[in-house]
Amino acid sequence: MTATDPPKAKKSIFKKIYSVIAAIVLLAVIADAVWVSSGSGQWKLAKDEDGVKVYTMKVPGDKFIKVKTVMVGDYTLTQLTSQHIVDDNLDTCREWIPTCVTFTRLQEFDPVKGYDKDMWRLDFPAPFKDRELLISTMFSQDKASKVVKLDVVALPNTLPHNEDVVRVERMHNVWMFAPLPDGKIEVSLIQDNDLLGFFPYVMMNMVIVDESHKFFSVDLRKALKKEKYVNAKLDFIDDIR
Repeated sequence: MTATDPPKAKKSIFKKIYSVIAAIVLLAVIADAVWVSSGSGQWKLAKDEDGVKVYTMKVPGDKFIKVKTVMVGDYTLTQLTSQHIVDDNLDTCREWIPTCVTFTRLQEFDPVKGYDKDMWRLDFPAPFKDRELLISTMFSQDKASKVVKLDVVALPNTLPHNEDVVRVERMHNVWMFAPLPDGKIEVSLIQDNDLLGFFPYVMMNMVIVDESHKFFSVDLRKALKKEKYVNAKLDFIDDIR
């Protein structure tokens, strides 16, 4: 197209480009609406390898999928629980999430009240803003079954928000450590998170199954072998051994 092209030809080309862009946007909006409204609300097995099973659940109205990861191991309840309570610092934060850049302990774990409070900041690549997690880990144990439950929940508004990051408002991760008849422990984690802000949920949904499987099969198994967890002493836990 040159400066001598008729004005009508220029308008025709721009009109076609606009029509294509509008069609793409419309299709994206329709696809988003269809995805958000879809889902059975039931757990479905998505991956079963190396002794680790990963299930997914899509709930109608929610854009993010929920994930449940399960494995069985020769652990103790104290060993598993201590990883969430003992030695909470930036290094531990980075073991859980490599993109963790700051960690602030706001309240030490209280065995009587059964909870602590922390602030994590996660580095996100541009153009996304960093994410900030203001969370509490709440401990409970069933007296009869000895099952230990750890609820990790977001407390987004208990402190003022920081303008340069996105404070995650929805996070509810549930750890369960259930003794089995053979003396081993079933370890499970249900993740229910919404990262909010300008972040395409499609990317998260695409990688979360493989990342959850890797975390259990490689990172978690490796971390649990550390002496500080194997030999940990927590008086408030009724262990099976």
